[in-house]
Amino acid sequence: MALSLLGVAPFPTLLAVLLPLALIPTSSRPLVRGAFCLTLVAGFLAAGSTQRADGRDCRLLIPDEWEGVVVGRTVSRVEVGRTVPFRPEQGLPDGCARTVRILLTGEAATAEAGERIRVRVRWEARGHVAPGRAEWAGMLRVVGGLEPSGGGDRRGQLLRLRGGIQEEIHRLWRDRAPMVEALVLARREHLDPDLREAFAHSGTAHLLAISGFHVGVVAGLLMGLLRLLGLRPRRAAIGAAVGCWIYVLGIGAPHAAVRAALLLTLLAVARVRGRPIVPVGALATALLTLLVLDPRNLASIGFQLSFAGTGGLVLLRRPLTNLADGLSRRVRGRPISRGRSARGPAEGLLKGGSDGLVTGIAATLPTLPLLAWHFDRISLVGIPATLAVAPVVAASIPGVGATLLLSPLPGSLDRFLAGGVGLLLALTEWAVRWCAELPGSSIWVSRRALFAAGGAGGSVLLALSRFRAGRVRAKVRWSAACGIGAAATVLAPLLPGPDALELHMIDVGQGDAVALRLPSDRWIVVDAGPRQGTFDAGARRVVPYLRRHGARRLEALILSHPHLDHVGGAPALLEHMEVLGIGDPSWPVPSQPWRETLVAGRRSGASWWPLEAGMRMRIDGVEIEVLHPDRATLERPSTPDLNDLSLVLLVRFDRGTILLTGDASEWIENQVLGELPSLSVLKVGHHGSRTSSGARLLDRTMPGAAVVPVGDPNQYGHPHPEVMDRYESRGIPIYRTDRDGHLRLRVHRDGRVEVRSSR
Repeated sequence: MALSLLGVAPFPTLLAVLLPLALIPTSSRPLVRGAFCLTLVAGFLAAGSTQRADGRDCRLLIPDEWEGVVVGRTVSRVEVGRTVPFRPEQGLPDGCARTVRILLTGEAATAEAGERIRVRVRWEARGHVAPGRAEWAGMLRVVGGLEPSGGGDRRGQLLRLRGGIQEEIHRLWRDRAPMVEALVLARREHLDPDLREAFAHSGTAHLLAISGFHVGVVAGLLMGLLRLLGLRPRRAAIGAAVGCWIYVLGIGAPHAAVRAALLLTLLAVARVRGRPIVPVGALATALLTLLVLDPRNLASIGFQLSFAGTGGLVLLRRPLTNLADGLSRRVRGRPISRGRSARGPAEGLLKGGSDGLVTGIAATLPTLPLLAWHFDRISLVGIPATLAVAPVVAASIPGVGATLLLSPLPGSLDRFLAGGVGLLLALTEWAVRWCAELPGSSIWVSRRALFAAGGAGGSVLLALSRFRAGRVRAKVRWSAACGIGAAATVLAPLLPGPDALELHMIDVGQGDAVALRLPSDRWIVVDAGPRQGTFDAGARRVVPYLRRHGARRLEALILSHPHLDHVGGAPALLEHMEVLGIGDPSWPVPSQPWRETLVAGRRSGASWWPLEAGMRMRIDGVEIEVLHPDRATLERPSTPDLNDLSLVLLVRFDRGTILLTGDASEWIENQVLGELPSLSVLKVGHHGSRTSSGARLLDRTMPGAAVVPVGDPNQYGHPHPEVMDRYESRGIPIYRTDRDGHLRLRVHRDGRVEVRSSR
């Protein structure tokens, strides 16, 4: 059972289980610590079992193009052109009643949040769904009229209330409304993707999520209000805790908010009983409570980050404060007693700033490995950016609450307050975007480097602290561990790679994106995927994938031909990665994506190489030969089909061979047959279209494996059944990105092929 969860996130879950177990011998009460650790292990096993069951989630089993009538409620405010969460009650196959996404158009777009509706829909399934994200397994598209279905129960009333608040937020703040929804209602579906990316790059994304910060602000406001009304401290604490629970449950009970509410409740109970609260015990109680309620929480990224940050505050704040005080005493050259206050306003300001910095560091340090593991990046400006932006956000939250409370009253006071809050939000957005655009604000970290740094630093720290604690000073132990960890981080990318050629077929939907990883760990990319609407495959899929696998730069970016599904992601790839050279057939095309690629290439300083048949490039024992197009094709005054310009590349690694065909047609395949050996891997041409994968090509090369880059669903019907039959009748294994996700094929010198998929 546990292995299923290890397949999702082995590094964080191993930390969650093994680190507490390592603390058992050091505890003065080993039975208590042992009970806690055994409970955590039980939660881990239960989470693994539940994660395994998630693979049978009913939403993943709904057939593509299924059509029927469903009854349910929208969870959020309906906006034309955007999907919203929808809770079905009746109608989905096998009685599935879990939250899905729905796109309401036309008459259906008039539905209010929480209103029980009956509507005819069609299910459009997605090809690849990340673990734990079954809500995004597909989309319900309205194909029939909408009918109210009654049912004014409490759930509907709560959802309608929240929808009404969203409508009022949009009336008062308009363009800033999506940020207000994220700050106070935990709804981020309307937020601009570029702004969300800026929050991530600047390390301030936690300010957008309803977390302990927001619940703490709400609790402080409620506590102050109740004290003003004359309640005693103990009763005010209980009232603030109850108010926080009402708020947290009203916004959907996100993990971080529930954790904060649990801690506030425990604090209030301890205050009523007149006993001090043990921070570690309170945090452990909240952790185990959430695991009991839903064991899948342990595999949740938000859950891991929430408790890692809070655990850092509990365990690291005091040691870091003592360290900062010691450094301060040495710098000023005079001792300061613990009870002595800072002298003068300047010292008080510095003291307050250092406290904020220490708090930020304590909360951030434990989250860095998790951020690097899940998102492949670490923000270098997160702590100072949070210190600058958090006070503004803290002032905005009560401003939003006051504005909403005054909005039903006559007069324009609510608009006056909304204008002030809007100014604070504009300042927040400007600061976040500015921090995100700073050079080096966010660095990419490969999992290879993360493993090396964490393993080396953690092992040395554990060894020195457990076995040499009486002989080596603590400062020396910490310095040695940190030094080895830093060295491992720097040197890990320089470690030699495997003696094999790897082909990575990146799942970019209906488009091509192939990465070749050479034996020396150098990278060459062929095509960069599509770009349409708000989806840029280069920025969303190709760059993160390459960074995750340790790519630092590209020796070459080869563009097979100037169609959008092959070159759409190229500008983003050129913007975010160092590329030494760009190769293509050099056929001028009057299209905006191609012009943007030219501009991005010139701006990046990459060399541009016109490619034609007969050219060869040899690097690290790998030879890439261009088989098509020849000069005669390139010198034609007109070309009826740009697919006829597709670069056909033969990649050789001793007896290992790969053929990359772009969107070449069957007549091009027949033209290059005389130069083809038996193939280890064939990239199926034109996404499995009838125009490619001719019988002569397959009979001549008999590839050991065939890979099909194809989206699910796609409007072309790719791959066509008769094409797949040609491969299956010859016993050629077929791998498809719409079913298998990202594909990684390792080609050895003797021609053997190993295939792994992200599923």
